[in-house]
Amino acid sequence: MPDIFRGVANELFLLMCSSQRAKAAVLTFLPILTWLPSYPVKQYLFSDVVSGLSTGVVQLPQGLAYAMLAAVPPVYGLYSSFYPVLLYTFFGTSRHISVGTFAVISLMIGGVAVREAPDSMFYTLPANGSNISAVLDVEARDAKRVQVAIVLTTMVGIIQIALGLLRFGFVAIYLTEPLVRGFTTAASVHVVISQLKYLLGVKTQRFSGPLSAIYSVKAVFSDITSANITTLILGLACIVFLYGVKDINERFKKKLPVPIPGEIIVVIVSTGVSYGLSLSEGHKVDVVGKIPTGLLPPAAPEFSLLPNLVTDSFAVAIVGFSMGISLAKIFALKHGYSVDGNQELIALGLCNFVSSFFKTFAITCSMSRSLVQESTGGKTQIAGLLASLVVLLVVVAIGFVFQPLPQTALAAIIMVNLLGMFKQFRDIPTLWKTSKIELAIWFVAFVASVLLGLDYGLLVAIAFAILTVIYRTQSPKSAILGHVPGTGMYCDLEEYEEAVEYEGIKIFHSNSSIYFANCDLYVNALKKKTGVNPEHLQAALKARKKQKEKVNYNHASPSKICGVTSEIVSNNHLMEEQRNCQSGEVHSVSDSEQSVFLKPPGDVTSIILDWTPVNFIDTVGAKAIKQEYAAVDVQVVIAGCSSKYYDDSTREVLNFFMNTDLVFPTVHDAVLHCQHSHPAAAPGIQMTREETIPSP
Repeated sequence: MPDIFRGVANELFLLMCSSQRAKAAVLTFLPILTWLPSYPVKQYLFSDVVSGLSTGVVQLPQGLAYAMLAAVPPVYGLYSSFYPVLLYTFFGTSRHISVGTFAVISLMIGGVAVREAPDSMFYTLPANGSNISAVLDVEARDAKRVQVAIVLTTMVGIIQIALGLLRFGFVAIYLTEPLVRGFTTAASVHVVISQLKYLLGVKTQRFSGPLSAIYSVKAVFSDITSANITTLILGLACIVFLYGVKDINERFKKKLPVPIPGEIIVVIVSTGVSYGLSLSEGHKVDVVGKIPTGLLPPAAPEFSLLPNLVTDSFAVAIVGFSMGISLAKIFALKHGYSVDGNQELIALGLCNFVSSFFKTFAITCSMSRSLVQESTGGKTQIAGLLASLVVLLVVVAIGFVFQPLPQTALAAIIMVNLLGMFKQFRDIPTLWKTSKIELAIWFVAFVASVLLGLDYGLLVAIAFAILTVIYRTQSPKSAILGHVPGTGMYCDLEEYEEAVEYEGIKIFHSNSSIYFANCDLYVNALKKKTGVNPEHLQAALKARKKQKEKVNYNHASPSKICGVTSEIVSNNHLMEEQRNCQSGEVHSVSDSEQSVFLKPPGDVTSIILDWTPVNFIDTVGAKAIKQEYAAVDVQVVIAGCSSKYYDDSTREVLNFFMNTDLVFPTVHDAVLHCQHSHPAAAPGIQMTREETIPSP
């Protein structure tokens, strides 16, 4: 019976454990379940409603504007401002970021869409066969670009979900802050250049790929004489108004209950002016055009386009995630909660993958909208849910109202929203003072992204950032340490005057790990700093051995030493010459030569390798040290191997080239050992041979 009860108890325990694990997995996958049941309605609801409405008012014009960057009709920007935001409410871990369309991601998508569906593919001749030049089929071109954007978004979602399930949330750390800021600054330059033609009303083609920014600027200014003055005046007026509103919001943000919605004011006023003055027909001002009412049914993407988009999908997925997680961590730190990088990957992946079946393009969080959502009192993603409902209302009911909206007004909205990005140029003097290497990363990311395009520029920037890591490990700072009297501290002799070096002991410190890429540099620095060059010692040893063999040979052949052969001298004379040579000439030569080679170049008896900053050492690094110092009569001791560092793998490497009895946890212990091994070791002339250093 007890066995039966024990078995039943084990089954119940396993069932309870399984249910707990299942519950934890569900809560991790659906973070909304962790806070929605305990949502404080009285405290949070009003703030979330105000924040949601304010964010939705901003999200609406940005969705229309960023669709232009993605090279798709404006209505698809509205779709992308609804479905992903709705999904993130359930799967996201951040309470304050606002996901949806974003300038950098939209521009990257637009570059791919233009590359895969350029205007040149859609010029057709008139059906009547007249001599009229070919006409651009705009509807066919836009349909193809929408397909490209949708397939790209599907692939981005799959990549992000896969990385999240594989716990690859840490990949964002490889996009260091200077790299991201330089990259986003370059993206802002691309965005502004792409909007010049809309601001001026110039008809030029859209370029993609390397040097596309230069080609775009050249195309705009070469055709600037055909600029539409009405378009330019309206666009500049919108820019001035938006800049003024942003300045007021910034100056009086503590006094204003909610920020002034400058974007929606521009959209409403410019739409009314365009409709009232018939700017499209009378003044040839480009407008948004047809906006279908209602939502489209789900449809499968055109997966035949997938092979050409894999590389671009990875770039968009990584950049989108890095933008999202960086802002999420900022707000989480400010408001005292945590975000899960892996769940954020899954959430963004689901937003992109599921939404792509409803004709959306890739999204991430927007800095400007997130600041609006947080500054207007948003507490949870209920604010994001309400913002998406504002966009849904426009799509379902009143989308047609915005058909007369001038494109130059949207260009003005995009340009003014990028002012914060251009403030990142202030990083240059700061990085110049703090870190030249990080400044180089920022500069390379900016220049490469401007000249080569955002996709190739990002790859170049990441490669350069990795090279800087290799450069830092290959250019470590090395020093000889000395003891500070009365303490257990060991400091650089060149930086601390009180540090004293012990006679016969050299303590070598290098702030880098030792592996195949820098082991030669480590050994060279070790030779230079300690003054113990194994090559010179071995050369002296060989010379000494050669001299000894010469002396032995002279003793064995005395007739040849004195220059007389045994055939022409008598035995007595031979013995006399031999005695003369041995007592005078030979001794004088051998003694003088032995005085050069028998005396070692220096009196170093022990070398202590301070491995306190060393994270790892591979067999190549171990072999390099072994080959240099194995045959030298100098004791090599290792210090600074902590219990966490001195694991099984490291112990095997150490056993590879030296006795592990000569490995000590601190430099102080290593010095004590060397003093007992060689009692003559003392700090200069201040201590006798019998004394040892005090314990710390």
